[in-house]
Amino acid sequence: MKKLKFYLMLLVVLLATSAKAENVKYLVLNAGGEQTIVALADYPMMTISAGVLKVTVNGQDVLSASLDNGLTYSFSEDSPTGIQEVQNDETPRLEQGHVYISNAQKGDIVRVFTMDGKLVNSQRISDDGMADVDLTTLNKGLYIVRSAKTSIKVINK
Repeated sequence: MKKLKFYLMLLVVLLATSAKAENVKYLVLNAGGEQTIVALADYPMMTISAGVLKVTVNGQDVLSASLDNGLTYSFSEDSPTGIQEVQNDETPRLEQGHVYISNAQKGDIVRVFTMDGKLVNSQRISDDGMADVDLTTLNKGLYIVRSAKTSIKVINK
């Protein structure tokens, strides 16, 4: 059983390496009915100990799953969450746990997503084209802040 787990992990590492060479950007892990999406650009660290696969990004745990629990994986070139990077004139600024957006369209909605695509916060752009997105009330971790024309990834520390 230990050899099987070792070879499984070796296969994942080899596939991740070859996927990165082919412009694949995301590793999609499915464990116990839960999907976890990890950007390869974040250099995820994968370890196996006592039959448990642990994935960390920047020292933060992203996934901990038993190898006996039907763990599957795939690679994706496009964001599996459907959140794509968009270039525009909106200007996001990060400061002390807040994302300030200016030059946005009045009434547009700013949304905050977890890295697995779950919506955790949303608010409207004010009449002056600005928004103050407060991340201090959210758990520590990686988030995507998205408006109609801007999409940025932030780390909430």
